[in-house]
Amino acid sequence: MTPSSTAPSTAPSTRRSSSLLRLLASTGALLACAALAACGTRLTPTVAQVSGRSVEVVEAGAGDATVVFEAGLGDDWARWDKVAAEVAGRAQVFAYSRPGYGDSDPSGAPRTATRIVEDLRALLAARGFAPPYILVGHSFGGTYMELFAKAHPEEVTALVLVDSRPRDFTVACQGAGYKACIIPLSAVGSQVERDEVLEFASTSTEIRAAGTFGRYPVSVLTATSHPWAEPVEALWESMHGSLADEASLGRQIFFPGAGHYLQLERAHEVAEVILNLIPPQKS
Repeated sequence: MTPSSTAPSTAPSTRRSSSLLRLLASTGALLACAALAACGTRLTPTVAQVSGRSVEVVEAGAGDATVVFEAGLGDDWARWDKVAAEVAGRAQVFAYSRPGYGDSDPSGAPRTATRIVEDLRALLAARGFAPPYILVGHSFGGTYMELFAKAHPEEVTALVLVDSRPRDFTVACQGAGYKACIIPLSAVGSQVERDEVLEFASTSTEIRAAGTFGRYPVSVLTATSHPWAEPVEALWESMHGSLADEASLGRQIFFPGAGHYLQLERAHEVAEVILNLIPPQKS
């Protein structure tokens, strides 16, 4: 499904798969809160030793909820800085740099989605973060978090996919005869990025084998201004809608005019989506 042509030019609009879910707060409330966004917790990464490897981690905040962030292809934890800093005011937050990114040591293990998910679960356990989690992922990282949520539903309380790459996007895009469907290896910098791109082709099979979403909210955040042709944009938005429809508590939230890095362009709105999923503090 594509966004309505009458949608506001900047405010997110929501397409819900369940009437039980709340809409985002009004645009006025968002703007009022935005003035406070700069007061978020200051995040400082550290390098932890886990199973003999150096891993760059960010651990901040407090509360009953734990929010876990996964970055996209080629990105370290820092792309989440603005969002995670705001969320840390009400929850524990955990962000990290995957092997080979930032100050994290590379790994000789295959860069499959399953390996990345299981490495993250082991890292969370080693650092003392017990489930359940609110999972947040961007781009490739969103697809990895989709697998995490489906493979381990008992460890998840909510899932937020920030302009996540649809797992079958390349196949659907090429099948429709469109261009700009793949990420060319010539445009990929490091070896770890190349490895992730090459292994991504198997991600759809891994996700199908994992099963379906559990009974937790799934928010699919969709940017509408990518550097490609209108039919490709429409396909991206439609596939995001289909992903939201897979979840019994799923919703798609459009960000009209925003590009792929919603967590940078619209950090406060992304943080608000996450914060609205955090239950009240236990007394």
